[in-house]
Amino acid sequence: MVQGKTDTTIYRGQRKDYPLLPSICRDGETDLLLVNERALLTLFKKKAACCLQVVPKNDWEWLVVAQHHGIKTRLIDWSYDPYVALWFALEKSNLNDSRPEVWVMNPLKEDVIEDLENTRPFSGKRTKVFHSSFGIPRLNAQKGCFILFKHTENRPKGFVPLEENQQLRKRVGRVRIQSHSAERIMKQLKAMGYDRDTLFPDIDKVAKVVQQEVFKKT
Repeated sequence: MVQGKTDTTIYRGQRKDYPLLPSICRDGETDLLLVNERALLTLFKKKAACCLQVVPKNDWEWLVVAQHHGIKTRLIDWSYDPYVALWFALEKSNLNDSRPEVWVMNPLKEDVIEDLENTRPFSGKRTKVFHSSFGIPRLNAQKGCFILFKHTENRPKGFVPLEENQQLRKRVGRVRIQSHSAERIMKQLKAMGYDRDTLFPDIDKVAKVVQQEVFKKT
């Protein structure tokens, strides 16, 4: 048994073979990456607080909220549930360039940030996994966790892709899925309860459906 090995396995679904890099480095100039990252999070904190029932207490929680609402961050999403990853891999498999795949990672204890109270996301020494208990319905529904990337100045994108990371690349692998199987697999996932309504809970939509069901019966 490998010393420091955990029993945790995490999964990430992608519709094609994109590098495992965070969204903050996919567009724009690398020279402005850290400036843009700081500006995005600062402005998001200022404008989003009034929209949230529970306001994040620290930058870990703010990053999680930002990530799940489309702000570019240095995080990438993973899930403890392989079926969630499979759904995300196949969701847009009808696109012509789709080459769905599911990445799998078995992190060691040294790869996981466990103490979020006494650490800060922008001061870590290397790329690591973390889990947040902050109450976002879609995060709970997706059984989500994250990989936080360490910024590296001498890299063209500002970050080392996970599949090239010296500490982590031996702990990741991927499974490619045949596109012609996508429709059949998606039907099976839906029968198991995995669909957009389940993975992206929407209280407004729930209220609408409830009213439709009740008034249809009266």
